[in-house]
Amino acid sequence: MRENKEILLRANGICKKFDNNPVLKNINLNIFKSECHAVVGENGAGKTTLMNILGGIVTLNSGYFEFNNISYSKISPHESINAGISIVHQEFALVPSLNVIDNISLSKLRGVLIKPTIMKKKAIEVLKKLQERENINLYEKVENLSISQKQIVEIAKALVENPKLIILDEPTAALTRLEINNLFRIIKSLKKEGISIIYISHLLEDVLQIADRITVLRDGEKIGTKIRKETDINGIIKMMIGKELSLYEKKKTSIIKKEKIVLRVENLSVPNLINEISFNLKRGEILGIAGLIGSGRSELAQAIIGCYKKSTGRLFLNNKIVKIKSITQSVNLGIQYLPEDRKEQALFRSLSLKHNITISILKTLSKLGILKLKQESIIAKKYQELLNIKASSVDDFISSLSGGNQQKVLLARVLATNANIIIVDEPTQGIDVGAKSEIHKILIKLAKQGVSIILISSELPEIISLSDRVLVMKKGKITGELNKKDVSDEKIISLAITGNNKF
Repeated sequence: MRENKEILLRANGICKKFDNNPVLKNINLNIFKSECHAVVGENGAGKTTLMNILGGIVTLNSGYFEFNNISYSKISPHESINAGISIVHQEFALVPSLNVIDNISLSKLRGVLIKPTIMKKKAIEVLKKLQERENINLYEKVENLSISQKQIVEIAKALVENPKLIILDEPTAALTRLEINNLFRIIKSLKKEGISIIYISHLLEDVLQIADRITVLRDGEKIGTKIRKETDINGIIKMMIGKELSLYEKKKTSIIKKEKIVLRVENLSVPNLINEISFNLKRGEILGIAGLIGSGRSELAQAIIGCYKKSTGRLFLNNKIVKIKSITQSVNLGIQYLPEDRKEQALFRSLSLKHNITISILKTLSKLGILKLKQESIIAKKYQELLNIKASSVDDFISSLSGGNQQKVLLARVLATNANIIIVDEPTQGIDVGAKSEIHKILIKLAKQGVSIILISSELPEIISLSDRVLVMKKGKITGELNKKDVSDEKIISLAITGNNKF
């Protein structure tokens, strides 16, 4: 891509501090018209702050940016939208109880009454532009839509404003590969309309597929901008963290002999969720479970730990039949589950790092109902150091930590219970490559120590590199099992989509 292309956005010397802590340092950035420009970096690199400055959500301390030939040193969210900048945040700003038409039209209302016929016309126009008119019911409540459909409604909401620039923040974090490909089709069509895209993502494979250029931030500084065709994933990672790092390191053979079966599942069924699932898990093994979203992966894990009432099936723990009817029972039996949605289902956001780690072992830390505060702090500090959790103190609120460090806190909670079986559901979703690599190493180390792990992940390289075996699911059933020597992207995708691995 030649530098003589028309520049839509030019950021000049942008700086931002929070409480005297520099978050952005002299950022210079150009965005061309009709390009998809990825901005990547580890958590805390300054990506979101920079985007929030462009969107008027955060004010800069010094510097300015030019957008569509107009200079701004200060801008409000309203002014940013009117200028032609729209942000689709990772956490959607939709009203679940309203239908699609009303949500798309929300940004246009601004206190002005618009006729329902006009609202419907605008919604149809933007969905047609996205080639999604036939796939989304205009009168369906947003709470009933899939994640990918909600994202399309968010993009449609942005298009109603006739933007010149759309910022997509972690747009593929919860999407299947088919849904990601559809999003990429939409991005390409937007570029043809003359719209520019700023694409923020931790998924570097996706970045290399869709971006025209890639800018890397590290510790609030711009490290450089690369044309996509002139770099690769290792080159980007090196810029992000300042050293060589293999994103998906091959799992080394464990010293544990994976012969002893610690968990056996026989003909497990939950109405409308999973159907006659059977498999076993060995000591010191990482068993991967792959499949598209909706295939029943998470539901299988939740059925094992007692979240659902089983219609059929038996569970054997160390060759002894067990009946698990609650999460408390599964924990007492040495089975721990880290859910996919850590914010809603696992983190206590109003509590400290320390309390989030020790909350599962309060009984062992108490005597006559009185908590041993000193011992609690010792245990929390032990796991903070062991897992390299970046925080100034174990008393810091969990909400102040990055996504990767929050995930490590959850792993620390599991480790503190001395669990024998750990089920991790999307353990590295939405976290940066450095934290992802650290979590991979932790899982491998646990397996070497004899802990058995069930790994649920949508990232095929993660599943393939870490797993000893891989089970593939489709519509609540296991469609195949692949050994380490036989596993491949193609076989997993084929089993997940068609139910067989014949090509």
